[in-house]
Amino acid sequence: MPVTTRTGFPVPDNRMGQSPCSPVGAVVDALLDLGRLALVLGGVERTACYHPDQAARETVTDHTVMLGWTAPALAARCYPHLDTGLVAQYALIHDAVEVYAGDTQTLLISPEERQAKADREARATARIHTEFRDRLPWFPEMISRYERQTDPEARFVRVLDKVLPKITHLLDELYGLLEFGISRTEFADSMVAQARQLQEQVGEEFALLLEVHANLVARVLRHPAWGFFPAPGTAEPTTRDGGRSGDR
Repeated sequence: MPVTTRTGFPVPDNRMGQSPCSPVGAVVDALLDLGRLALVLGGVERTACYHPDQAARETVTDHTVMLGWTAPALAARCYPHLDTGLVAQYALIHDAVEVYAGDTQTLLISPEERQAKADREARATARIHTEFRDRLPWFPEMISRYERQTDPEARFVRVLDKVLPKITHLLDELYGLLEFGISRTEFADSMVAQARQLQEQVGEEFALLLEVHANLVARVLRHPAWGFFPAPGTAEPTTRDGGRSGDR
């Protein structure tokens, strides 16, 4: 019977002297290819999100590190029954498909755009499986396990993934939202729809996360930048609903 790890991955049988890392050259080639993808991911910029300096855009790598730190930390404090190691693994790979699919803004997304996003990500997943399933199988397998959302750890990470952009919005003083042209009303409507969807998906399982989501959304909506932050590229202040003062 094959031996498996705690998370279900098979361990190669070494009784005949075969090393799981043989030949080494092939392993190194696989590591180079995966490392190359990691560097590409660091160049994928997220929509409507900046660093606090309002100069550098948040990248998918920035977001992944933020989720990789906050998810196990929050799980350990508030949901100790979850496997924090598994939480960290899901956080690490949750947006890996964007290396090929790119980032898609979802604040003002149409049903057609959402379907196109799903199609791009499905193609990206298939490509990653083709490239790594026989060389570094943990990587594509964890992506698939995350997408199946069978484990509570995967569902926890998916909900927190929806929460984190509000942290970035607050840290960049809403600069990304205003640059993208999102009004306060549009943001509020989008968050109502998102909260409703999360409630339907995991409302009872992760009620505290929904409270965190609501608290952060309320802070974003109360932020004074909606009324006094100059619209990017102009000297005009925005109005309370996100439009320029000259629009009225």
